[in-house]
Amino acid sequence: MKLVAGFLAFAFSFSAYAGQGGVLDSNTGIVTKASKYSVHETMDRVEAAAKAVGVTIFSRIDWQAMSKKVGVDIPPNELLIFGRGKGGPYIIKEAPLASLDIPFKAVAWQDADGKVWLSFTDGTYLDQRYAIKGAAKAAKDIDETIDKFTDAALK
Repeated sequence: MKLVAGFLAFAFSFSAYAGQGGVLDSNTGIVTKASKYSVHETMDRVEAAAKAVGVTIFSRIDWQAMSKKVGVDIPPNELLIFGRGKGGPYIIKEAPLASLDIPFKAVAWQDADGKVWLSFTDGTYLDQRYAIKGAAKAAKDIDETIDKFTDAALK
């Protein structure tokens, strides 16, 4: 009985989290990490940590600022588009549609309770999504790089 109650509590907490913009399905390939910083500071830290390991920043979008221009009020939300050009070309060579997911993106966002999160696509998920076989090592290397700089940024 305790096991069932524990599972139901977990399922309820997961659905509450999902309702606030978190991972809706464990098969989405999205990694979400908590941040103790504001959205803007989180993204500043992610950008600096990414650059420190040789990652190129292609663009940074402040969705909250952009939304105000069209009269929509959203919580803080910033998107970073980045890459190193080392693993992506191998993946795109094998699966051209992977260009929809590469370069990689990370989003720092604030939920309805004011908690800040950092979310990004798991590189190995691309193996599944695009049936990548020969570029699997590149996807694993991408994961290791993203984990390295996001963990450093969130310390």
